[in-house]
Amino acid sequence: MFHQDQLKRALPPVLSGLFVAASFPRTGLWALAWVAWVPLIAALGRARGRREAFGAGLLAGGISTFLLLAWIPGVMVRYGSLPPVAAWGAYVLVALLLACYPAAACLLVKHLMLRGGGGWVLAFPAAWVLGEYALSFSPFGGFPWLLAGYTQADRLPVIQVADLAGVYGVSALVMAVNTAVACALTGRGWFRRLAPLGGAAVLLASALLYGELELKHWGKVEPRYEAAMLQGNLHEGEPEAVLADKFQRGYVAMADRLPPGEIDLLVLPESPAPKLWALDDDYRREMQALARRYPLGLILSNIRLEGERYYNSAFFLDRQGALAGIYDKVHLVPFGEYIPAARLFSFLETISRDVGAFSAGRRHAVFPLGEETAAALVCFEAVFPSLVRKFARDGGRLLVNITNDGWYGASAAPWQHLAISRFRAVENRRFFLRAANSGVTACIEPTGRIQSATGILQRAVGRGRFAFVRERSFYTRYGDVFVFLCAMILLVSIVLTERKLGFLRRGRCSRN
Repeated sequence: MFHQDQLKRALPPVLSGLFVAASFPRTGLWALAWVAWVPLIAALGRARGRREAFGAGLLAGGISTFLLLAWIPGVMVRYGSLPPVAAWGAYVLVALLLACYPAAACLLVKHLMLRGGGGWVLAFPAAWVLGEYALSFSPFGGFPWLLAGYTQADRLPVIQVADLAGVYGVSALVMAVNTAVACALTGRGWFRRLAPLGGAAVLLASALLYGELELKHWGKVEPRYEAAMLQGNLHEGEPEAVLADKFQRGYVAMADRLPPGEIDLLVLPESPAPKLWALDDDYRREMQALARRYPLGLILSNIRLEGERYYNSAFFLDRQGALAGIYDKVHLVPFGEYIPAARLFSFLETISRDVGAFSAGRRHAVFPLGEETAAALVCFEAVFPSLVRKFARDGGRLLVNITNDGWYGASAAPWQHLAISRFRAVENRRFFLRAANSGVTACIEPTGRIQSATGILQRAVGRGRFAFVRERSFYTRYGDVFVFLCAMILLVSIVLTERKLGFLRRGRCSRN
């Protein structure tokens, strides 16, 4: 039985978990994110020790993660053949694992609180950013899906700072405001209450001013080309003959309905691939003929064979129908496209058997489209800021994401994935074409504005006007410098707090 005191202490983290979950796309409650973490931060101040602070972070993070990623068990059951009980049990463990990152930030900040002083006010946003950054490099390939900055995907003036600091800059801004509000509500003395609030107000105002200027600047970019992205809405469970016909002739029929002469580039999504490029001459000839219709050719998804290895790949066909290049997906989906630590998790091979045992590509390829260049991201890869940045840095003047979000059904996942893609466009100041098998297919401008978008779980054609952008953003050039700055802020906060504590101790000793 929980004591009343324990329930009171658990309530603030629970509220934060619920508020955070409500602030992500597509609830429309983005404004809630600016105060969603306030109950958790207040709870850290009242926590009786580091263990309780870690538990508060774990509870808040676990609840928000559990609610926001509730589409995962359905994927495990439908495509991994797991019993529902096993799927939900595994999912609880995943949610707790992901919640360990914010919990670690809470533990560190509580340590600074216990040491005294106000260094934790700067340390909390910095520690949070470092936790989010670590999610990209966590065990089993990383999963930076629920970063705080993504709550602001619809607020274009706010997210423009991402071209300087990546999504982490927006996360830091959100957490700085939450910290300031918590200080205003719980701090002792007017200075401790108002100083953080004033600092956060200056940061937010500066970000908004920068955002308005950048929106004006990038709004002048004139799109010169038009792309068509076909959304076939193919389903893995359909009979193979039906699926093969839809995969080949279905896409051709959709392309036939496009007005002649209006489209420069055709993009086909990642989807179930019953026809292999290397083994099916009829399919290959039909795709080559399709590419010849368009000045910039065709980008499509298929499986590439190399000996006994299978690669999930993007194929670039030029306007003559010739194969201009192949990009093999570098960052595979763990437990979906491969089993990490295969010996340790050999009992999970049945989960991956229906999806595939792929090999990872070895290079970040950029390919010519006419006289310009483009890079293709396959599915999950758009989630990783540093990975997408490498494609833009290495010469990709257009970003294309071919994906299959049909696994997730009518859940929030396709919309969450779309919000993430908007940040990749802003970070690198590139047009971002998104061809999704079951939606959301979209054209995203360098400001993060959605120029056009389809619905989900339907056959559709997405069209969007784009340009090849040569200018490289600060983030594209220099990467995660802001994360390094956050590490320095955190380190300085720790050092200054420890030194101050040391001075106080020596002062007491000298008086005695």
